[in-house]
Amino acid sequence: MNRQEKQLIIDHIKNEFEDSNSSFIVGMQGLTVDSVQQLRKSLRAEGAKLKVAKNTLLKRATQDLNLAIDIAPYFKQQIAVVFAKDNASEIAKIISKASKENKNLTLVAGTIDNKVINKPQIEFLASLPSKDVLRAQVIGTIQAPITGLATVLNQTILKLLFALKQIAEKQEE
Repeated sequence: MNRQEKQLIIDHIKNEFEDSNSSFIVGMQGLTVDSVQQLRKSLRAEGAKLKVAKNTLLKRATQDLNLAIDIAPYFKQQIAVVFAKDNASEIAKIISKASKENKNLTLVAGTIDNKVINKPQIEFLASLPSKDVLRAQVIGTIQAPITGLATVLNQTILKLLFALKQIAEKQEE
């Protein structure tokens, strides 16, 4: 690889870091080509990209970014970077599930909104429900008191109607 090709790769990786809301560094030591292809396919379905590059190129690509000092120590051994523009929790779930199924794939670290996160934080992120489920839970929480109030008011009206009906029945007798 000549100097121009390396510079193109560095620029591409730098752009990916800048354009992505989150990224995940995964260890790939001993991973088969089929396993990598399956992981790429599942990540692509969620809009994420898996990039493999030399560690020195990764360090050069991130040296001008705000997170360079924090993330550079994780560029060791055989790694790949997963870039995600959206759905950080969904991507973390895919990577976490794949790492449980294949012991050669390991979670190393990641970034979310230019903040470095470690392996336990990624696992916690993977355990969170999806955005749609969280939205439904919030709406349900907001809606519950209103529904309860409507039920109580409805029962009060029904009790009044029942009392009036009983009074009417007594007057007819």
